[in-house]
Amino acid sequence: MEEKVRTRFAPSPTGFLHLGSARTALFNWAFARKAKGAFVLRIEDTDPLRSREEFVQAICGDLAWLGVDWDEGPDKGGPFGPYRQSERRAIYEEFLRKLQRKGYVYPCYCTAEELEREREEALEEGRPPRYSRRCLFLTPKERRILEREGRRPSWRFRVPLGRTVTVEDLVRGRVSFATDALTDVILVRPDGLPTYNFACVVDDALMRITHVLRGEEHLPNTPYQVLLYEALGFPPPLFAHVPVILSPDGAKLSKRSGDTSLRFFREEGFLKEALLNYLLTLGHSFPGEKELLPQEELVALFDLRRIRKSNAIFDIARLTWMNRVYLRELPLEVLRERVRAFAGTMWEAWEKTLGEERLLRLLALFQEEASTLKDLVLSLSLALGETKALAGENKALLPTISLVLSRIPEDTFADETHLREELRRAQKESGIPPRMFYRTLRVLLIGREEGPELHRLLWALGKRRVLESLEQFTQRVGSDHGDSTLQYSDP
Repeated sequence: MEEKVRTRFAPSPTGFLHLGSARTALFNWAFARKAKGAFVLRIEDTDPLRSREEFVQAICGDLAWLGVDWDEGPDKGGPFGPYRQSERRAIYEEFLRKLQRKGYVYPCYCTAEELEREREEALEEGRPPRYSRRCLFLTPKERRILEREGRRPSWRFRVPLGRTVTVEDLVRGRVSFATDALTDVILVRPDGLPTYNFACVVDDALMRITHVLRGEEHLPNTPYQVLLYEALGFPPPLFAHVPVILSPDGAKLSKRSGDTSLRFFREEGFLKEALLNYLLTLGHSFPGEKELLPQEELVALFDLRRIRKSNAIFDIARLTWMNRVYLRELPLEVLRERVRAFAGTMWEAWEKTLGEERLLRLLALFQEEASTLKDLVLSLSLALGETKALAGENKALLPTISLVLSRIPEDTFADETHLREELRRAQKESGIPPRMFYRTLRVLLIGREEGPELHRLLWALGKRRVLESLEQFTQRVGSDHGDSTLQYSDP
């Protein structure tokens, strides 16, 4: 019987969820969902100085927002818990004792300063900076002397020499490592906490992970992990190392850079559907080179064989384009709830100002041109706020514009086609050149010179709101203009 697919995502809670990590989570999730397997969330929090609970909550929240669900994890439990490494210390101690009994590990008493000097000497002599194994050959007496000095040992894995470790990587193909080029890595630190390589192997083995999909920066860890699986008597999982994501200038995206965290894009108003779609196509091609696909198809068509071997380039323009498409296709009621949540208390204020029906009309107009939820909120804020800037010459036009617009019958504002004709008539009646008339009116209504067609704006806002805006602004301008004779220019 074929073994059930089990994948995992195991973030360290030392910061917000990075785009590269989010893509790794999505790849594991999509692979497991397509295979009708299990997806496990494990928190690797063995760094007590940098791990923080707020980041655990943020990572879980961001994954859930993105649409990634897990079958087992710290919040759900499962048959192979606990799912936080900080709660699994007794398990690691048990397996360390197993390695000690079999002679696969030895205590290392070297200090950080001694190891640094050793590394520098190797580099100066043109040798690879590998550990010299000097603690491997200490006698029991020498170890006791070092312990009386107060030194607490770390435990190193004794890498067998003269071997080749071969991995059939599901993305990169066959990759081989000569053990003579490896070093005796530390498995347990002097404080008793496990290192990544040790805890990762123990956890993946006990949680029966069948496939490990991760960034290619972990490829150098793979031979150590394969040897550890062998030493512990576990079969290794299948590995798939995914190329990293680079910025447009070719540099690696930084985990601690705020503008590459998933949280940043949430706060900028990108939609979860667009981010999920973009990340699953970042370094992975779909049949026909399709870029926009429903979530069900993204999962159904996900294939490790379609992951590109070259590094993926993060393209904010492509993500923005994708987000704009998704934003335009959202049903108005769904969009309303997204914008309401994004805008917070401002939404209620806008409803009081304009009324629910007209606010939705205005939202639908701005939906056609916006790229993000943040764009929509900004557009609504400008349109429904009172602070708008007009050039001095334009301010003098307000009484005339207000007068000609007031002559348009109120029922005309309910008919977009008729309103377009009446607006043209009002402009001609004003005597103001078309470009200046329309530009001044648009800035007054929405705070900028570009936007939806004016007759549609008037239809959305309604006659009362339009005339109130003109009157309020005219009152603020006051009598600063003096002579009511207007001199028009049309640059």
